[in-house]
Amino acid sequence: MTVEIERHPRTAERLHAAEAAMDSEDADVRARAIREAGEIVRAAHREVAGG
Repeated sequence: MTVEIERHPRTAERLHAAEAAMDSEDADVRARAIREAGEIVRAAHREVAGG
């Protein structure tokens, strides 16, 4: 999955930013980062699965 995401530089950039934000001390920032990362990974999974 990571390989597929890395083929799309803007998406990879968003995922890496979300991953970095998960280290925030602010619970709201962490929660948003987790949602963002989840959305990106689910979208990549759908793409790889063909739909």
